[in-house]
Order: sequence, then C-alpha cells, then structure tokens
Amino acid sequence: MRVLVTGGAGFLGINLVRLLCGRPGTVVRSLDIARIEGSVPTGVEEIVGDIRDRPVVRRAMASVDAVVHCAAALPLYRTEDILSTDAEGTRILLEEAFRENADRFVFISSTAVYGVPEKVPVLETDPLVGVGP
Repeated sequence: MRVLVTGGAGFLGINLVRLLCGRPGTVVRSLDIARIEGSVPTGVEEIVGDIRDRPVVRRAMASVDAVVHCAAALPLYRTEDILSTDAEGTRILLEEAFRENADRFVFISSTAVYGVPEKVPVLETDPLVGVGP
C-alpha cells in the first residue's frame, strides 16, 4: 500500500509517517512545504511543496492508494493564506485523489476548531469556538 501524508513534516504528520513506516508492505510519501526535521524515516519519499500547487500535488498523488491529509495553515497565518491553504488546497487534494482513484482519503483537522481547551482531552462533542478564520 502506498500512502501520501500531507503535512508530513508537522506534528501530526511526522508521527503518522513514523507509524506507517513500521507497517510491512506500506510505502510512505510525505508532502509538506517544510522539510522533515532530523533524519527522514527510512523508506519515506519526501516531497517539499505546497498543497495549493496542482502539479506538485499531482506528482505526490501518483499511484497512491490512500491519502491522509494533515496539512493546514496555522491560526497565526494571514486570513488569505489560511483560506487558500485549508479550502483551496484541500479541494485540489480531493480532486487529484479522485483523478488518481485513491481508495481512501482521510482528513485530519487540528484542535484549533475548539479554541483554547478548558479541559483535556478535547472531545468531538465539545463546543466549537475556533481560533482564527
């Protein structure tokens, strides 16, 4: 199985990349605007690029069976960058996954949709009081 992890250099993404690398028969590809810090896990194909760049996404999506979408603009980014990354970038990923006939597309959102947590862990049923756009 070939899995593309977007945001593969971020906190969620790198931990998922490391987990998937330990699964026999799984080939992992990371797509992120930043390089993976430290040593890249063995067997990971790292693509440095933006999810808003369709040719880069198309290259990253080639022959994948599944996509785990962890890439997002941080709440401290400009509103325009958040909207173009989180909405337009996600749309491009979905279109290219469909074009590539990927079997699965998993979208992971950050806890920023819940605001500053009053308790931990945050549950999906907790109120949405998001931070930023």
